Amino acid sequence: MGTKKNIVSLLLILLTLLFLTSCNNSASGNCNDPQIKGNLTTYNGEKIYHVPGGQFYEVTDAEEMFCSEEEAEEAGYRRSLR
Repeated sequence: MGTKKNIVSLLLILLTLLFLTSCNNSASGNCNDPQIKGNLTTYNGEKIYHVPGGQFYEVTDAEEMFCSEEEAEEAGYRRSLR
């Protein structure tokens, strides 16, 4: 009986993860190669996103990755000024 309970619990966890993943990908059209880097600034925690070719793109360690600027802005990020 305990094994059935474990399997049901595991299935519920997997379904939840699948649902959350599909929600995150729906806004970006199920992007498999996000290129926009979301970063929290070290001095005030402001959310800034960086696009390829931007001044700080290559040196930015992303906390989150996005497939579109719209997706980044919906998550509360603003575009880098440089």
